[in-house]
Amino acid sequence: MQLTCKKDARDLMNFTVKFGRIMLFYGAEIYRVEDTIYRILSSFEKNQTVNVLVSYNFILVSLIYEGSNMTTMRRVNIGDKNLEKISLLNNLSRRIVAGEVEDLDCAFFTLKAIRNTKPYKDITVVLALVISAPFFAVMFGGTFEDYIYSFIIMALEAYFLIYATKYKLMFYLSNFLGALIATVGTNWLANYFPIQNPQSIIIVGLMPLVPGVQITNSVRDFMAGDYMSGLVGTMAASFISIAIALGVVLGLRLS
Repeated sequence: MQLTCKKDARDLMNFTVKFGRIMLFYGAEIYRVEDTIYRILSSFEKNQTVNVLVSYNFILVSLIYEGSNMTTMRRVNIGDKNLEKISLLNNLSRRIVAGEVEDLDCAFFTLKAIRNTKPYKDITVVLALVISAPFFAVMFGGTFEDYIYSFIIMALEAYFLIYATKYKLMFYLSNFLGALIATVGTNWLANYFPIQNPQSIIIVGLMPLVPGVQITNSVRDFMAGDYMSGLVGTMAASFISIAIALGVVLGLRLS
């Protein structure tokens, strides 16, 4: 794939910011997005002085192509974490840098195909979470005698998160309501059934809400020297944790 004119350079910049925006949307680290965009743009000989600035809310790219300074920016909205699509995007970026992609049209087509890749079916997600439920319960002090109740709470939580995503419920609100549902549901079951350790069942319902990917990404940003992105990510994870805690406290009060 070669750049033959300024239009090709502008199209390439448009591709890279879309590429980076999709990576951020699905949960990639800030430093990974910056590095990927930089490598793609720098792999073309006529591109000079490539600069990339990525935050959780925007992507800014500039370069000099045959003496012309070009700059573009895109605003980013963080979406649901999808490590499968990030892996596919990484593979595409490596193919572009290696010169294995024929032209920009092919690159855009592949990018669109990755974005339109269907996620796992709802029932598959629910079954995966439900199967993990009794092991989480035992890990946090429960017993295998409570496995039926952990199945119920995890299934309830899974379906809530699926519909919260489908109807684009605000992220912090969905975590608050998810914690509230898990707490109230567990205490309601404990009033009618002999649950040995209801606290462990509540934790089971909270596990899908914990911002593990966010915290991991923030630590990796810190380690990569991007302290601002690491700090913003840590603050975001803290607010999510506060929303979960508030949901648990309110749930305990109500039940």
